[in-house]
Amino acid sequence: MSRVTAFLATALAAVVSLAVLVNSASAQQRSTALEGVRNWAYQLKDVSQEKIDKIIASPFDMIIIDSSMFPGGKEVRLTREQVESMKKKPDGSRRLVVAYFSAGECESFRSYWKKEWDKHHPAWVYKADRDWKGDYIVKYWNPDWRKIIYGTPDSLIDNILAAGFDGISIDRVDAYYYFGDTEERRLQMIDLIKGISSYMRAKKPDSVILAQNAEELLDHADYLAAIDGIAKEDLLFGISHKERRNPQGDIEHSTKLLDAARKQGKVIFVIEYLKSKANIAEARRYMKEHDFVLYVGQRDLYELSGVVGAEDGTAEK
Repeated sequence: MSRVTAFLATALAAVVSLAVLVNSASAQQRSTALEGVRNWAYQLKDVSQEKIDKIIASPFDMIIIDSSMFPGGKEVRLTREQVESMKKKPDGSRRLVVAYFSAGECESFRSYWKKEWDKHHPAWVYKADRDWKGDYIVKYWNPDWRKIIYGTPDSLIDNILAAGFDGISIDRVDAYYYFGDTEERRLQMIDLIKGISSYMRAKKPDSVILAQNAEELLDHADYLAAIDGIAKEDLLFGISHKERRNPQGDIEHSTKLLDAARKQGKVIFVIEYLKSKANIAEARRYMKEHDFVLYVGQRDLYELSGVVGAEDGTAEK
């Protein structure tokens, strides 16, 4: 081996080692930030300066919030100043501010939606979501939809990064259910999440990445590596959208997958939509037993849910 070749090989090895160290340090930073979250909340609807002020005054360690306001029905993205203002808790400690967006649905009230699409939907739109007006299930594997999410100066992720958010919470990761829940559709969603994760971490290595539901994907190592935590809805109650306990088989199946991810260092956040004090108490006991972080909220997520509970990281009214 010539001296030049030896030098280049040594230099390349040093670069690779440095990259590994940087990635490892960033992963540790993300893990440390999430492990410190003992209480959290959602603010997804009706975001306004008044709601932002309530977040600032709240004791929550993490807030997941829409990255835009909609005064008069027109999208206005949150500014970096607004995002930064939410990062400081009343006691002076740090709050994580995480932006919400959907990977499996589009929304006709977003700025990326073109007027002509009201009558003639683009090829990547599948059908309307009957539960949410203005929402459409998308063919999330379509390259044109991916371009809306990331990779261009005006993409969703690029705007979220520009506003200074600590990370993202990705909704509708389980959209593969709308397409027959085949292995192919699951793998296509995993590919999308991996693409989002790689893009964000390349630009901001300490970006926190949470995935909503879709715990069935957690047995894929590459998917698990692409995220830092899970936000799980209706683990114990409410899969019928009524405050009833879920079938025991469903609870055990989801809990087993979430427990395994927790053992791999992923932080598990659970939201239950509850009013009954007995159900809230049961949820608190269950989450504490499994080291999951509970939030009790309203299903429409228009308002923060009362005050933070005890040190176990729960919240209650």
